[in-house]
Amino acid sequence: MAGISIASVSIYLLCRKNTSRVVRTGIKSLPVVLPLILDRRRDRRPAPAAALAQHSTFYRIAAYVLPVVLCLALGGLAGWLQRDALTEWYPALLKPAGTPPNLVFPIVWGVIYLLMGISAGRILTAPGGPHYGAMTLWGIQLGVNFLWSILFFVCRSPLLGLIGIVVLDALAMVYIARSYRIRRDAAWMFAPYLAWILYATYLNGWILAANGPGI
Repeated sequence: MAGISIASVSIYLLCRKNTSRVVRTGIKSLPVVLPLILDRRRDRRPAPAAALAQHSTFYRIAAYVLPVVLCLALGGLAGWLQRDALTEWYPALLKPAGTPPNLVFPIVWGVIYLLMGISAGRILTAPGGPHYGAMTLWGIQLGVNFLWSILFFVCRSPLLGLIGIVVLDALAMVYIARSYRIRRDAAWMFAPYLAWILYATYLNGWILAANGPGI
């Protein structure tokens, strides 16, 4: 029994000695381990402010450039599609006094498309976004704008053109009202556009009355 007790005490002392050595070793290794842990945690932190600012700047530039390019591209495509009608069909129509010469149309539309794209950029970069409702209206009215060129010039139908441009008038008004609550300058940039398409509505209606529905 005495031998067993001595052996037990020896094992206990040996385990205690090894445990103390492990603890001391662990404490000594903390200066090496802690920086590694902190470095890993540091890698998980959000991106630096400079990177976020760079991303924000890129987004703001794209938010203005892409809508302008889209408007000008669709306007150019519409002009290309209606080129035959502008030289063959449109000159032969009876038109009201005050109808602008053909040279005026691409200049006016170029300025309007520029303002239209900037208006979209103002909405895309407005606080509290994304403003899906206003941008959906913007996209729909741009599509109807392109469609009106097809209906009036490509289809050579003043009647279909009048229907299309009346819908366009309504969409532009709703967009102005919606965007005015987000950014007023975005709404004001649509004012020349609305004035122009209202005048175009008058021209379209007069041409319909004087020349018939077409097709």
